[in-house]
Amino acid sequence: MILAGIRETDAMSGDLDSFPCPYCGVVAPVEGGCPGCGRAPDADAIDVIRLNAELVALGARLEAARAEVTAVETRIGEVRGRRDVLASRVRAAVRAALDPSPSLAAEPPVPAVQAPVAGAGPEQAGAFLPLPPSTERRLTTLTAQNILFALGGLLLVVAAAVFTAVAWAQVGVAGRAAILAAATAAVLAVPPFAVRRGLTGAAETLAAVGLLMILLDGYAAWSVDLLGATALRPATFAAVVSAVTAAIGFGYGRLVGLPGPKISALVIAQPVFPLLAAAVHADATGWSLALSGTTAVNVAALRRVRFATSGVGPVAYLCGFVAALAAAALALLGIGVAGGAGATAAAGGALVLVAIVVTVGAVLAGHRVAQAWAAGLLTLAAGIAASAWSLRLGDDGTAVLRLSVVALVVAVAARALRSRLPEPVRDGPWISALVVAAVPALAVAANVVVAAGNSIAAAQPMLGAQLTATVGAPGWDPSAATGPRWDLVVAAVTVVLACAVLVPARFRADLALAALATTGFLVPAAFGLPWWTAAVLGMVVSSAALATVISAGPGWAALTGREARASRAARLTVTVVAATHALVADLGDAGVGSGVCAAVAVIAVGTALFVRRRPVEGKNLLGEAAMVVGLVAVAPTVWLGLIAAETSFTVQVRALFAVTVLMCLAARRIPGYEPWSTGVALLLVTSTPLWSAAGDDPAQLYAGAALILVATLRTAPLAPIAAALLAVGLLAFTAEDLAALLALDGPSTPPVSWATVAAILMTAAAAWLALSAWTAAPLLATAVPLALAAARAPWPTVPLSQVVAGLAGVLALTLTHRSRASTVTGGPPADEPRVASGTSSRPSRAGVSMLDGRRPVLLSAFGLLAAAGVAGAASRPGALLAAFALVAVAGVSAGLAGRDLTSRVTGWAGGSAALVVVAHIGAHGLAGLEPGGVALTVLAAAAALMVLAWVLATYRPREALAVSAVAQVSALVALLTAGTLSRAALIATLWAAVLAIRALRPDESLPVRFRYALGAAGCALLGWWLFLSARQAGTAELYTVPAAALALLAGWRARRSRPELPSWTAYGAALAAGFLPTLAVISASSPDEPQYARRLLLGLAGLAVLVAGALARLQAPAVCGAVVVGLTALHELAQVWDLVPRWVPLAIGGMLLVGVATTLEQRRRDLRRLRETVGRMS
Repeated sequence: MILAGIRETDAMSGDLDSFPCPYCGVVAPVEGGCPGCGRAPDADAIDVIRLNAELVALGARLEAARAEVTAVETRIGEVRGRRDVLASRVRAAVRAALDPSPSLAAEPPVPAVQAPVAGAGPEQAGAFLPLPPSTERRLTTLTAQNILFALGGLLLVVAAAVFTAVAWAQVGVAGRAAILAAATAAVLAVPPFAVRRGLTGAAETLAAVGLLMILLDGYAAWSVDLLGATALRPATFAAVVSAVTAAIGFGYGRLVGLPGPKISALVIAQPVFPLLAAAVHADATGWSLALSGTTAVNVAALRRVRFATSGVGPVAYLCGFVAALAAAALALLGIGVAGGAGATAAAGGALVLVAIVVTVGAVLAGHRVAQAWAAGLLTLAAGIAASAWSLRLGDDGTAVLRLSVVALVVAVAARALRSRLPEPVRDGPWISALVVAAVPALAVAANVVVAAGNSIAAAQPMLGAQLTATVGAPGWDPSAATGPRWDLVVAAVTVVLACAVLVPARFRADLALAALATTGFLVPAAFGLPWWTAAVLGMVVSSAALATVISAGPGWAALTGREARASRAARLTVTVVAATHALVADLGDAGVGSGVCAAVAVIAVGTALFVRRRPVEGKNLLGEAAMVVGLVAVAPTVWLGLIAAETSFTVQVRALFAVTVLMCLAARRIPGYEPWSTGVALLLVTSTPLWSAAGDDPAQLYAGAALILVATLRTAPLAPIAAALLAVGLLAFTAEDLAALLALDGPSTPPVSWATVAAILMTAAAAWLALSAWTAAPLLATAVPLALAAARAPWPTVPLSQVVAGLAGVLALTLTHRSRASTVTGGPPADEPRVASGTSSRPSRAGVSMLDGRRPVLLSAFGLLAAAGVAGAASRPGALLAAFALVAVAGVSAGLAGRDLTSRVTGWAGGSAALVVVAHIGAHGLAGLEPGGVALTVLAAAAALMVLAWVLATYRPREALAVSAVAQVSALVALLTAGTLSRAALIATLWAAVLAIRALRPDESLPVRFRYALGAAGCALLGWWLFLSARQAGTAELYTVPAAALALLAGWRARRSRPELPSWTAYGAALAAGFLPTLAVISASSPDEPQYARRLLLGLAGLAVLVAGALARLQAPAVCGAVVVGLTALHELAQVWDLVPRWVPLAIGGMLLVGVATTLEQRRRDLRRLRETVGRMS
């Protein structure tokens, strides 16, 4: 039926001849155009009609399928029910035939997993059985058997131990032996019979118990001194018992064919050799030999089972590994504590013996990887033993040289074995030889560091060392053991030879370079040469290493890409390290230092120019680094040369600045390295503040000139960072003079240097060159008060000039430019700067964009300058009044003529705040009024601002908000500075009147009018509270009821404008303010003050609110009223609680407990009956 529906759907979707035209509605043929409007057939409209028909057909098919599914589900339910009834009947018949006793209850029908099928065989008998009651995972029989065996065996062992320890003394010697022997024999006689019957688990368990009983027999024999057992040492007797038990276990395992006894025998055999070592009080070497024997036993056991990983194998592997590891550790301990060459050789032999045993095991196993590891360990053990023995031979020669000789011998042996061993195995000795060679190599490296330190120490004091001073402290003997000696040079060469034997031939050039570098570091200290030879040798080594890097010899062709990169990196490392050491070691004398720096400059620049013309891999990075190093070395060359010529600091500073200027001029003229040379020039320019203070010239002049140099290199990526660092340096040099702009200590003008003024002007010129004239404007404005201070102008000329300059800059930015935000906020159009372009002019969009980005920073700079001026004028009221008057004028000007809304709002806010400050200063500083009079003066200024806001609200409503906000804050300040509660109440009441008058402004919107009215009411309420506090009124309702009434009024107004507002939001706060304080007072009442009237009125108020909320169908008043009435009633009930007899609460509590207990008893009874019924049913 479904296939037929699909074919019908396909037929309906494919037989479409016409469609309604979507433009005129006329039925049009699919092939021709529309007869109504003449348009061509619309393919999309045709598809829509076709898909509509297909959707209808699919819906019909879906309904038919649902009906069929419903019918099938109904039939399945009927069949399942019939099947359950029949299955229950069959089970009842079978039970009646097998069990003649009548059943107490019929078994409910249980659905089966599989329905019965006609002709089913015995495998279908489960169709008549009930489903399993649970799918919980059970223990397997094997797990249960193992648990039982383990517990049974443990109990048998414990029983035997108890018998041995407790019942042993109750029988004679013959009886004791007979009982233990009979018990052991009986236990060991059972496993063979169990094996024949297939009871392997029982046999394994009893065999293990029997072997443990043999050990107990040995303990018993020792306890009674059987056959003179106590004549032996305890450890010896324990070793004998363990060996006998292991032998019996091994033979018994072979006899019965069980792996368990063999495993037990191997485990019991482990302590045999260690017990013998303990018996003879062996040292660490002896213990190592004993554990080596244990390792050999485990290897033999593994060889017996062909190194399998089953049965005895895992135990042998684990025990052998632990024994070998312990033997090696003890052998190393023996080497460490050995006092002479003989003891060291013995301990080394023990270590080699362990490695030999492991190697034999690997060879017998035939495993190549294991053989590689074992051969490597054997080589390492031999190297360690030989090294330790060589160190104990005597005092001739150094330890490093001996270790180097051993490393060379091991390397030669490993190289000889490498060609004779198979592929995987040969790597083990080779790697171990490298490890052995690494020890003297690290020692040589440590002595190289010591030698380098001695070379540097000999060059002390800096720039004052004697040229004839040798490497090392005065009186240092090169042959003493406290420093490097000549044999270290031989040791270094020997180590390099060992490494050359091991590594491939293509790396020997790198090793030769390493030998040269090591020799160069060691020779001055080893032979006591003058300290400056270290610098010379360092430059020789660095030049040789650099030559090998930039050379194009045939050696590079033998290396792969990765090897070549690694080799080049190593050679560059040698170059850098040697050159760095030379530069540090040459600081003992200025002439030597200048020569080394000159050599570095020449070599580095020459390298950069060479690699630019030669095809060297990585030449860009190498050439750039070399160019940077060479250019950086120029300045130290000149500086150290001038120091060597004994010129003055001033001449040195001037020469360095000249070098800096020349570097900046030449930075763009070095082809191929322009960015890096520019970076070096910026580095030298940035370092100007560090060395310019050494001379007699004003350092701020150098910093200002350096900023101009940075401006000439402004396109460099690091120019902004250099400018920022130079600005910090300039600020440090001019901080003392700039402090004149923040002079707060009195009506005096601090001295200012004209060099600071010149530096500020140079900084302004640099800003104009690098950025724009607007960026230089704050610096020029700062230079004005600094110039007046340098000219010793009288006070307060400097702070007022700061105010004027800062406000002038702010006004210039505000009045001559419109920000991008003005297009959104609706500000007037701005006069944009224009540039000539042919015969027409157009706005300089780039200039506008640049100024837009820097405008906040410029405004902040001018604002800080003006703020500093205001702070500087704060020492006298008259000057401060003049400063704030200027601020007020500037703010009003910005508010009136600002080019965008943000500027105007800021101007009105600042001017309004300045006007309030002027009023405060005039009343307090000039008129000398008391705090109350000052507060009223500030309130009058706030009222004047409110009048201004009234006027602005008609033409500029957004700007009026700023003035109104300042007025509100000013009123709050007046309130806080009133001085007394009475004066504060007066101020709050007066401000309530001002807000009420403001609410009466014509053409005001209703929400704004309501907010002002609400504010007026709030201020009046605050005034009322303050008045009550001034009169010390103590009735809480005098404070809370007006507040609650005001909150109720506000909530009523809010719900009237927004009916969807919840009643809790509208009235919750008001009801809480009205009820909670009174409830608190009533709850704290006492018999002395019962508060009868307050309780009555509270109940009546709560009832009134409850009734009002119920009538208005408001949740908050109804709930709050009900809670208040209920709490009041409970409080009244609590007042008469003492009249209730004491037995009533006890009776109620007792009946409650009895009722609960009775209920629990009934439930337990019902549960027991249900359990018994279900048990009888099953």
